[in-house]
Amino acid sequence: MKSVKIILLVLFIFCNKGFAQDVSLDILKKEVLKSQASRISAMIDADINKLKNLLADDLTYAHTTGWTETKLGYLETIKSKRIHYISFVPRDVDVKIYGNTAILSGKVDVNLGRTDFTIRFLEVQCKLDGIWKLTAWQSVLNKVD
Repeated sequence: MKSVKIILLVLFIFCNKGFAQDVSLDILKKEVLKSQASRISAMIDADINKLKNLLADDLTYAHTTGWTETKLGYLETIKSKRIHYISFVPRDVDVKIYGNTAILSGKVDVNLGRTDFTIRFLEVQCKLDGIWKLTAWQSVLNKVD
């Protein structure tokens, strides 16, 4: 009887460990998606102070045209409204977590006022000082939806 209890206890511990890992992974994915949503909101609102905190200092931001910017350049683009997002709606987003790094991919429906288009993106966020920050962005025009 004692050995059955020990076996059940061991099974319980191992089963719950896997469950706990799944739950913590889901929590991390939700944190990353929340960070992405906050960043998008700041981009649309041109909220530079909020955006500064959500971008890594060594950011590489590559637009669909191949034009690449640093954090300072991207902040200036948003501040000057050289690119002014009316809407920026991600969909079909997949999130993969590797420690303090998250890789997101999916599509975004973009509205710049004068034009609408869909892009495919690859995004890297790293948890730095307890905050998920965008460290890299690459997008291409989505020719087929």
